Amino acid sequence: MYRRDISSTLRILAVLLGAFVFYHVWTQPPVTSVPAPASLPTTNIDATTNFPPVLVEPTPLLDVPRTRLIEFGEAPSAAHQQIRDDLDRGEYKLAESALRSLSETSQTSARDKAYVAALWNNLGVQQEKLGGIDVSVKAFKRAVAFAPRNATALLNLTQAYWGLRHRALTQQFLETVIEIAPDDPFPHLALAELLIDKGRKSEAAPHLKRAKTRIHRDPHLTTLLEKLEGKTAQAPAAKRIASKPKSVKQAPVPGHTLPQTDTVDLTPKETIEAAAAAEATTPASPVNDPVHAAPTPVETTP
Repeated sequence: MYRRDISSTLRILAVLLGAFVFYHVWTQPPVTSVPAPASLPTTNIDATTNFPPVLVEPTPLLDVPRTRLIEFGEAPSAAHQQIRDDLDRGEYKLAESALRSLSETSQTSARDKAYVAALWNNLGVQQEKLGGIDVSVKAFKRAVAFAPRNATALLNLTQAYWGLRHRALTQQFLETVIEIAPDDPFPHLALAELLIDKGRKSEAAPHLKRAKTRIHRDPHLTTLLEKLEGKTAQAPAAKRIASKPKSVKQAPVPGHTLPQTDTVDLTPKETIEAAAAAEATTPASPVNDPVHAAPTPVETTP
């Protein structure tokens, strides 16, 4: 069978295709990369605004002190470490149940007691965030029972007592807290408030002064300090308002007798001055008393 040679035709088509591609590449304008503007704000994926408002911890009031955590050391046993792991995972109910199962008699060493106190204290801090001081006060009491000289646990318990206006917040208790944590301003403020409520403002003033010098350690207490200082400053003003002005006594005018219907109480000095004035205007008479005798009128001839 006869076959036609088309190789020349294919070469022509290849040349035309190459010319077409070369034409489009040559006439296409060069593509330049546009740099990103340097003023674009960077996106922070960890910003708080990306989370729902319910997950954001609310800002505490300015006159409410902050509860404090106790740093954990090495766990004395596997049971203590398990409770700590439960706290870290947020299993607060499970951690509380495990802590209650630890009897106080089994915690014999000082290391065990300090660690259990830290567990109870940190559990109370988390409970306060979730349920308030009505729930956390029990955990803080157990922490202080295991470590009575731990300043952090004592301050947290004091703040819970103060928030609840608990009857255990006595002067003796606050003085003990001040002895253990002398540089913290809150026990001084709590004791000053207690003394002011009992009417002992002069005894509260030194504690307010000490709290003012230590307020930089917890600026959230500034509002409470100013409120208590205002109560002590109002005491002198109230006394001035309550006092009544005394009546001013005037000396009698020389030459005029006092009306007998009016009774005026004169001091000894005023009585002497009145008598001297009467003697200067009235001639002496052996019969009449010179103090009370009226002046004799002068006779005139018509």
